[in-house]
Order: sequence, then C-alpha cells, then structure tokens
Amino acid sequence: PPAQVGAVEATTTSRLTPMLANSSGYLWTAAYVNETGDLAADLLTNIGNEQRTKTTYENLYRQIKDKYVRETIQYLLQREEAHNTMFREAFNKMLGRLRVLDDSRTEFVSNVSHELKTPLTSMKVLSDSLLTQEDVPVELYKEFMGDLSEEIERENKIINDLLSLVKMDKTADTMNISSVNINTLVERILKQLRPIAAKNNIEVVFESFRPVTAEVDEVKLSLAITNLVENAIKYNQENGWVHVALNADHKLFYIEVADSGIGIAPEETDHIFERFYRVDKSHSREIGGTGLGLAIARSAIVMHRGAIKVYSQPGKGTTFTVKIPLTYVS
Repeated sequence: PPAQVGAVEATTTSRLTPMLANSSGYLWTAAYVNETGDLAADLLTNIGNEQRTKTTYENLYRQIKDKYVRETIQYLLQREEAHNTMFREAFNKMLGRLRVLDDSRTEFVSNVSHELKTPLTSMKVLSDSLLTQEDVPVELYKEFMGDLSEEIERENKIINDLLSLVKMDKTADTMNISSVNINTLVERILKQLRPIAAKNNIEVVFESFRPVTAEVDEVKLSLAITNLVENAIKYNQENGWVHVALNADHKLFYIEVADSGIGIAPEETDHIFERFYRVDKSHSREIGGTGLGLAIARSAIVMHRGAIKVYSQPGKGTTFTVKIPLTYVS
C-alpha cells in the first residue's frame, strides 16, 4: 500500500543518509556492506512481496554495494602505490648514504696515501742529497739527519693516529666502562702536557668547580682530552694561555678547553672534525700536526653519547666545550 511504501522510504532515507555521509575518505569496510545488506533484507521483509518495490530496492542495494566495492579497490590500489613510493624513497636514501660512505672511504684512502707519502718524499730528497755529495761536512750531515729524524717522527705520529682511529671504529661497541674520577684524570693529562707548553711559555690552568665521578672508558676519554689540550698548546701564541675547566650537573659533566691561540675562521669550523682537515696547513706541518687529532677526539666523545662544540674567532683564540653523561647508556 502507498502508506506502507512511504513509511519504508522514510525509514530507508533515515538509515542510508548517515551511512553515506560516513563513507567519505574510503572508510568503508566489509562490515558496511553487511550492514547495507541487512538493511535491504529488512526492507524486503517490511515491504512484503510487491515486485516493483522489491526490484527497486534490490537495484539500490546492488548500486550501493558496487559503488563501495569499486571505491575499496581504488583505495587499496592507492595505498599500494603509497607503499611503493615510500619504499622507493627509502631505497634511494639508503643508496645515497652508501654513495656518501663510498666517497668518504675513497677520499680517506687518498688522504692517507698523500699524508704518508709526504714525509717519505722529504726523507728521500734528504737522503739522496747526502748520497750525491762527496766529503759532506759533519755539520751538514747532522742537519740533514736531524731533518730525517723529524720526518720519521711525523710519519710515526700519522701512523699512530690512524691506528687510534681504526681501533675506535673496531671497538665502538665494546666500551670498557668504569667509574672514573674525572678531576684526577684531567690533572694527570695536564701534568703530562705542561712541559710541552713550557717550551713556548704557555700557561696551563685547570679550574675544577666540583668533584666529578662518571662512568667512562678512561683510555678513550683520555685520548680525547689529550688531543684537545695538545691542540690548544700547539696552535697558541708565545706567552699565551690554556684554560681547562671542569663542571657538572645532575646528568652531565662538562669540560671546556679555551686558549689564546690563532683562532679559526667561521667557514672552517664546520670542517675541523673531518679527518686530515687542517685550518692552516703550513703551520700544521711546521708543528707536526696530522689533521687527525680532532677527528679522534670527536669519535671518542660521541662513543660516550656526548657532544662537542667549538667557538672561535681568528686571532682571538678558540674554545671547545664537551658534555658527556655521568652515567653511560649502552
């Protein structure tokens, strides 16, 4: 009857409207089809056997079902495409990192070859000069032998620094952690380096604000502090100073190494921790620098889950600030 059909249509509209509204954004699922199917079954039961109405609502149900099946397939295809895009991006990033790593290794081998070859070339030139001359004066002979000794010492420093880097890379996952008195550690390092500073009348001062004990790898941390202080002495000015400060809070301890040295230009500070990088190449060779000290220091500090920063101005000195957790976290 018309009244019954009108009532069913009103019921259908009230139930379909919110369902259609909630279908945006591909939120439809199999449960939605089931719910739509239950609705159609209810409609057919309520309407009875009137063929025209039955056919109308069967077609409506079929159209709704076909529409959301198509949209579901489209959603799945879009999601698959999104996953493929993410995979391609991840793969390209990994490939980029591998290329950077390969370039870094190639550059490192090239730098090592160059650094090792330079002292050897100097030694060969000096030795050939002695061999080609007859009746070499004792003074000249001693001078040449002194130069040879310096080049051999330089070669030895490069090899030792390279071995330190390789050892750190190999033992990055095997830290020998123990509770260490950092005050005593720093004082011991400064005691060893003060004779070097005294040659150029450089004053080395240590300021400790409180006793500090931390969980560290004593050998690696000693290497980092030694390199920082040694650089502050080497790249200093005559009658200059080096100030080392130690402090701590409830989580971290801080070591500051400041000097009155030649300083570093702003454009150089981003590169000073690179292996074999030198700010002043001629001065570095003159004082025996290998360009590896800061790279070693940074590696040791990072292995302790710490960080290192540099503040510097040309002609006004340099300050390195190191912060390391008091408790080591593996």
